Amino acid sequence: MQTRIIKKIVDSLKSVSKEHLSSDDLRLSPVADYCSTIAFKRAKKTHKSPADEAEKIAAKLSEYAIPGVKRVEALNGYVNFFLDIAGLTSQSLNEINKLGADYGKGENKDEKIVLEHSSINPSGPVHVGRLRNTLIGDSIARILRFSGYDVETHYYVNDVGKQVALIALAQKEGLYPDNKVKKRYESYANRGDFQVFFVYVAANRLFESDEGFRNRVQSLIQKAESGEKKSLKLIKSAASQCLEGQNILFNRLSIQFDVFDYESALIEDGSVDKALDFLSKSKLYRESDVGFGVDLSGYGIKRREGPSVLKRKDGTSVYLARDVAYHLQKIKLGDRLINVLGEDHKLEFRELNLILKHIYGLDCMLDVVHFSFVEFEGMQLSTRGGKTAPVDYLLDDAIKKAEDEIKTRGVGSVDDAPLIGVGALKYHILKTTPTKPIKFSWDDALDFEGDSCPYIQYAHARADSIIKKWGGDLSDLTLGSSDSLDDVEHKMIFMLMRYPSVVEEAALNLKPHLIANYVYELASIFSSFYRKCPVLESKEELMHRRLLLVGAVRSVLASGLSLLGVEAPQRM
Repeated sequence: MQTRIIKKIVDSLKSVSKEHLSSDDLRLSPVADYCSTIAFKRAKKTHKSPADEAEKIAAKLSEYAIPGVKRVEALNGYVNFFLDIAGLTSQSLNEINKLGADYGKGENKDEKIVLEHSSINPSGPVHVGRLRNTLIGDSIARILRFSGYDVETHYYVNDVGKQVALIALAQKEGLYPDNKVKKRYESYANRGDFQVFFVYVAANRLFESDEGFRNRVQSLIQKAESGEKKSLKLIKSAASQCLEGQNILFNRLSIQFDVFDYESALIEDGSVDKALDFLSKSKLYRESDVGFGVDLSGYGIKRREGPSVLKRKDGTSVYLARDVAYHLQKIKLGDRLINVLGEDHKLEFRELNLILKHIYGLDCMLDVVHFSFVEFEGMQLSTRGGKTAPVDYLLDDAIKKAEDEIKTRGVGSVDDAPLIGVGALKYHILKTTPTKPIKFSWDDALDFEGDSCPYIQYAHARADSIIKKWGGDLSDLTLGSSDSLDDVEHKMIFMLMRYPSVVEEAALNLKPHLIANYVYELASIFSSFYRKCPVLESKEELMHRRLLLVGAVRSVLASGLSLLGVEAPQRM
């Protein structure tokens, strides 16, 4: 509904100003509901003051009957719009409570999106440093699906390379796992990803001290890259064992992938050789002391060793070559590709994009969401040295701390600790724009009274409790007059009306933090409403309106949390 109102306002502004505008030119206002800076744009052309231009535009707009707008005013050069919230209340609340979980859902877009995220090396358990990738990717997938897109999530298993070759050969030769490391992580010793990690630590130590083992590892890599089925099967087996364990963690996080793509398959089916052959015929193809590659200096990329390397001197391909082959396959699967990558992969992504666009001449929709890293105090450890910071331990810690908070505060049940603890972890990471680094704090993440998931979950549980205490069916209620709206009711209805446009913006810009920020703001307004506006103690007509309002808040909070991959508890 609000999207339609915004479009009507923008169309009216275009008509009276004769300026080119879009919905982005209308913004939230601290003194009204919406405001426009159109007068400042006009003033540059007319050489009059923005205030004068704003007055003229507001006067002309007042002659229009803009649906949903109560009045238009000019102030300090801004054109301010005040919505007819009282008049829109009945329609809004009826729509939200009727649609329930589908409120804010977009129409089918007839567009297939292939979204790749996580793609963690199969050499051990998922490290906390990679958790942000997984959470961002999963939330983006949820938001896009909710917005009407056909989304297929892919996980790229990097099973060709030194790490997996080390593990595969060590397992084949019967190398004993590192017992000290095994004891350190004994609570997860039966998991495939941890078992692979125990072998990796021992194999890495042997690789550094034993030239014979080092040569055999290199030989295995070369055989695998030449397409020898026996070698490819060996390394894929080690990677699959690790992935099986990692999937247990993803299940704990309620995250699933539609497709697992193995790097070894690109070699086995000749895709990498085909890509290298094509690139070798490019006018940008160059040889250096390191190997063979393409010169992208004309596009602003200058490597210290010269060209962007695709193949080493010994004939083995590098990750970039295999990534090109992989994306050539993905392009055939959808209309648009999205990758979630750490900020340390910015250069590699630029190389990939330039190769696809300028050498292959592909006009493909390839988007990327780069993220900065999360600092978990005392948890950034060395995998090679046998000390890692598994996300599993972080989840265990989250649940334990949630249990302690529940007991200390005397709220909820310890049975709810997993959904509160995991929710706190997810929300605390997702609420920040991906490009900003995070210093993770459990005190902030589990604060029941601040910008945290428990605070939002508690608001949902409180709304659910009010409806259950009343005991009726919201669909039986009819809404009377809304002329006497309290200020906090006005704010809450306005926020509820905004939800579809917030979801739309989050999908368009691939920004899950917009959803997180929204549900926190809605929960904050609801808390003010709860303190100020009695529901069940009100007279019947007022009670019915407020019950419908509480029901709408409950529904939208649950929807918003679900887009972040977080459960909304019914009691706390």
